[in-house]
Amino acid sequence: MTAMNGESSGAREGGGNMKSKKKNSLITKGILYIILILVVLLFIFPLIWIVSTSFKSTAEIFNGLYNWLPIQPTLENYAEAVQAYPLGVWMKNSVIVVALVIVLSCVFYILPAYALARIEFKYSGVLVMLMVATIMIPKELSSIMSYKIVAKLGLLDTYSAVVIPQICDAIGVFLLYQFFRGIPKEYSEVCQLDGGGHFTILTKICLPLSGPAISVMVILTFVSSWNNFFWPLLVTFTDKSMTLPVGLATIMTSYSESSASRQYGLLMAISILTSIPALAIFIGMQKKFVEAITSTGIKG
Repeated sequence: MTAMNGESSGAREGGGNMKSKKKNSLITKGILYIILILVVLLFIFPLIWIVSTSFKSTAEIFNGLYNWLPIQPTLENYAEAVQAYPLGVWMKNSVIVVALVIVLSCVFYILPAYALARIEFKYSGVLVMLMVATIMIPKELSSIMSYKIVAKLGLLDTYSAVVIPQICDAIGVFLLYQFFRGIPKEYSEVCQLDGGGHFTILTKICLPLSGPAISVMVILTFVSSWNNFFWPLLVTFTDKSMTLPVGLATIMTSYSESSASRQYGLLMAISILTSIPALAIFIGMQKKFVEAITSTGIKG
C-alpha cells in the first residue's frame, strides 16, 4: 500500500514537472515571438513611412508628421514623378545595363570558375588565392584607371562605359567555383568515358546541377548593378545613358538648395517606383535563393 502511494505521488510530481516545463516553454516562446515582432516592425517602419508619405500632399506631410496613414490619399506625387522627370528613360537605361551585365557576367563567371574547379593545372591554387584577394580591394581604388581606359576608348556617356567594368567581379567567379567543386568528379569521369570533353561536362553536368548557384549569382549581380551609383555617376552625363540611381540623385540635389522647397512626397514616390523592379525580381527568385543556401549548407 505504501509503495502504491509512493508511486502515485511520484506520478503526480512528474506530471507537475511536465506542466511546469510546458508553461515555461510557452512563456519563452511568447517572449521570443514578441522580440521578433518588434524587430520586424523596426525594419518595416521606414518602408511603411515611405509608402505612406508618397500618398500624402506636401501640406499633410508637414502638418501631420505623426500620422502613419494619409488622411486624404493622393496620386499627385506619382503623376508628377512621371511627368516632370524622365523616369521612363532612366528605367529603360537601367534595365538595358542590368540585362547586359547579367548576360555577360554569366559567360565571364562560368568559364573561369569551371576551369579553376574542374581542370587541374599548375598554379591553379595561386590563381584562386589571387582571385579571393581582389575581393578585399575596394572598387573605388580601380575606378580612376578604369575611367582613363574608358575615356581613351571614347566610351564615355554610353552603355558600354557603364557595363564593361561591372562584368568582371571575383565574387561571382568564386561563388560558382565553390559550387562546381562540390559536384562529384565521378560524373565527369563517366562523361569522359563516353567521349565527352570539357564543353560537354560543363553544359550537360555542371550547369544543370548549378541552377541554384547561378540563380543566386543572377540575383546578386542584378541588385549590385541596379543599385550601382558611383561608377555610372562618373561615366554618364546625359539622360540618354543615365541610370535610375544617378537620376534619383540629381532630383534630390535639385531640392537640396532650399529646405523649404523640398517635396518629400515626390521623392518618396520616385523611390517606390525605382525599387519595384528589384523587389519583383527578388520575390520571383526567392525560392531559388533559398535552395542555393540550403544546398550549400548541406555540402558544407
